[in-house]
Amino acid sequence: MITNVAIASDHAGYKLKRFLIDNLGEEITIKDFGTHSEESCDFPDFASKVSDFILKNDDYKGVLICGSGVGMSIAANKTSGIRAANISDIDTAVQSVEHNNANVICIGSDNVERDLSKEIVIKFLSSQFIEEDKYIRRVKKFEN
Repeated sequence: MITNVAIASDHAGYKLKRFLIDNLGEEITIKDFGTHSEESCDFPDFASKVSDFILKNDDYKGVLICGSGVGMSIAANKTSGIRAANISDIDTAVQSVEHNNANVICIGSDNVERDLSKEIVIKFLSSQFIEEDKYIRRVKKFEN
């Protein structure tokens, strides 16, 4: 299980980010890349900070939060080597890692309730890529 998380949000995801930081548990190391308030800001700035950090620190996984999760997902996936998935349930969080080797998940604060978001992050961190030929072959096809 990965126990290191790089996390960021925009203003819409700020409260959920604070909840996750305060409730994921002491066994998880969290590096917060902002934002630090509910003042309007631009989500791509925070997606790129986390994405760049993840590429240099493979012992971390990323969690990005905005209103829907969509914007953060699009922004993060612009960074070569990032495999970001917009997640709203536990099964998809697990499969994003097992089948697609996701290294970042994006959560929408408007569509995922707090306790579920915590469980999603925990399952994401505890999942591992299934190193079977079919999954390796598929992941290679979308690597830049």
